[in-house]
Amino acid sequence: NASAKLLSTVCDAACWLAADGSTILESDPRVDEVLGCKAQGTDFVCYLPDEEKKRFHMALVSAGTRHVLDPVVLLPSTLRGAGSRQYEMDLFIEDVRAEWDASEGRNLPGFLVGIRLAVPEQAASSFMTECDLEAPVKLLRRCDQIALESDAASSRNGETMSLPETLRSAQLPYPIFQTCTQEALHRALYSGTGDADVPTIECPLARDTVLATLELICNHALGGALVCIAEAKAFEHVFGAEVPNAACTRSSDQGYMTDYLRGIHVRDARFQDAFREFTRPTHNDRWPEDYPDELARGRPKDGAFLLSMDGYRVQCSAKLLGLAPVARWESVGTKHEAALACAWAIPGAFVFVKSDSGSLHFVQRAGTTLHVYQVES
Repeated sequence: NASAKLLSTVCDAACWLAADGSTILESDPRVDEVLGCKAQGTDFVCYLPDEEKKRFHMALVSAGTRHVLDPVVLLPSTLRGAGSRQYEMDLFIEDVRAEWDASEGRNLPGFLVGIRLAVPEQAASSFMTECDLEAPVKLLRRCDQIALESDAASSRNGETMSLPETLRSAQLPYPIFQTCTQEALHRALYSGTGDADVPTIECPLARDTVLATLELICNHALGGALVCIAEAKAFEHVFGAEVPNAACTRSSDQGYMTDYLRGIHVRDARFQDAFREFTRPTHNDRWPEDYPDELARGRPKDGAFLLSMDGYRVQCSAKLLGLAPVARWESVGTKHEAALACAWAIPGAFVFVKSDSGSLHFVQRAGTTLHVYQVES
């Protein structure tokens, strides 16, 4: 209903984007006309001015967290068209990834984007042609027709309409799962050799931080843990945007671990000791009331560690809020789902996640694919 309303009442044109939030799968002729080219197969983001790209990315993240009764995000923005002409317009964005069965293929729509011109009609006369919207909405109309026919059949049979008893899980694509040893992963990250198909980290400082984190989580994590390594600017890009309902972080322990580890490198014994105590299981997932440091007592031992590439904490014990789910990982909890979302959303991120049972995984994004490596000792 929201999609039909979006297209029929408020938008001048529309296009389907792939699940990566960028590749244009289908577009109607009016989009092609304003962009000055055949839009299908091109990158939607490349038509945005540089200052708009971050806002568009955050709008996609926000669309993935919208309530089912209010699924559309409105983003006033600008598109660059033919001849360097810029069009002021409103983008109506809906995340439709949950509508499709991931087993049907990778080229299914991920986002529906409606476009409404924000300029006087005479200034956009060439754009406001009488082209129909059959290309991008053909599938939507067929789905609506099937739903209406089903409702009509139910009415003829005297059936009473009711709310569904079961909420369907989102049908998301699977990442690529692989297995490697800790030693093989270490070799691959360091020099590109070994069995693990992992890109070599060229920057010595970043490489040392990732390897130190691998050693930290293998040798010092006594329970579950989530550690994400990226450039500080990358974290700011994802979690620092001042956009309503955008992804953000929130300290679960009122900043205790973040303050405690200020200026302490991940290879420092003090960092390792604090990480060990943070991951030590307790009956209520909180610091013991008799813990030597009074500031820690009773605070939650929960959340992710976010580290910069130079090996220092950006934030600790952080709740990661608002990241859209991007892939399916069966039989795991929210910590592992957050690992997938981090690896996808945070540019250049390296993510380690350890379960309470002791299994360790390394997660990294390569292009439009997520890779999950189960690390065996």
